[in-house]
Amino acid sequence: MYEKIKTMVAKYPRRYYIIGALIILIGVCAGYILYQPSGADYHRAVDAVERAQEQQRESLELNRSIQRSIDRSADLSREAEARIDRSAQYNQQIGERIGKSQSGLSEARSYLERNAEIFRRVEEQNRAGQPHNQATTNATQPIPGNGSGSNNRGSNSSMTER
Repeated sequence: MYEKIKTMVAKYPRRYYIIGALIILIGVCAGYILYQPSGADYHRAVDAVERAQEQQRESLELNRSIQRSIDRSADLSREAEARIDRSAQYNQQIGERIGKSQSGLSEARSYLERNAEIFRRVEEQNRAGQPHNQATTNATQPIPGNGSGSNNRGSNSSMTER
């Protein structure tokens, strides 16, 4: 078999082999260029660009959502500060009212103590001025009725309607 190949190669000059190799090489290159799945690469590139655009849209929407949340948070913060200010003013007013009430209570307590002292003195003077045989009268007891005053309990006080 080696002899057959050797005689066949020897029949043709070397330049035919070079031209044949070049033709085969050009055919392979042309086939690669024409047959190469360049369309698939193009579609992959288009798909990649579309995915990037979709991700960019999602990113923009998320950024807008975050910005709305930040704006809403700032509004709520301002509203909370205003409420805190109003609450502080209200607490200050309540504190002032409590202070006034406490001073009023202190004043009322002093009046009550003074009145109790006056009642005590009057009772002591009342007891000191009475003879030993007379019973002491208590200033807080009602005065007994002697019949000269008007007493509405026994009379008929019905009203007639017209």
